[in-house]
Amino acid sequence: MNSKRILIFGLIFLMMTTTHVVASDLLSGIVKAQGLRKPDNILVYLTKTPDQITPPQEAFVLDQNNLTFLPHTLVIPMGSTVAFPNNDKVDHNVFSLSRTKKFNFGSYKPGVSHNVIFDKPGIVELRCDLHSEMISYILVMKNSYFALTDKKGNFSIDVKGLAQGKYTLKTWHEKLTNSKLALELPAAVSQKAIINLKRGAPGVLYK
Repeated sequence: MNSKRILIFGLIFLMMTTTHVVASDLLSGIVKAQGLRKPDNILVYLTKTPDQITPPQEAFVLDQNNLTFLPHTLVIPMGSTVAFPNNDKVDHNVFSLSRTKKFNFGSYKPGVSHNVIFDKPGIVELRCDLHSEMISYILVMKNSYFALTDKKGNFSIDVKGLAQGKYTLKTWHEKLTNSKLALELPAAVSQKAIINLKRGAPGVLYK
């Protein structure tokens, strides 16, 4: 067998053994949440995907204004930095007792900001020691295949480049029970996923 035939054979073998990837861009659907006024800020995410993720260099921001954490739910890639500026007119004390990340800034004045790196996946519940009504959540993700629902419960996840195969679509919200939906790519991108959730205690993001 000459070198030209060997080259052709090698190319054919490579084409046969290369993993096929999803060509379509978006996995879309709608979440219907029983017991919520608006089905927004519900996390929808894929598991059984590659966990490699590169966090952005620029810090995410979780603001404090009018005695409120903004946004209420912040979803970030693992390894990301979050800034906690106090843009209110009063002192605040942001802290977390969550396993994923424990910290306590102590009381700090308007105009001051603190940064935290979130290096483990999971749920972080934020509180303010000075204002008990303030609560927020940071959801630290293993991969980039996630989205938050809009006010109507719609979501879209960019799945381009994922290998064809079986995955699990999961949800999380602090007032709703978790759900999981088995699906197969790329077939699932041609259909609209419908997820029905009920009010109840949520579970963990990852086991």
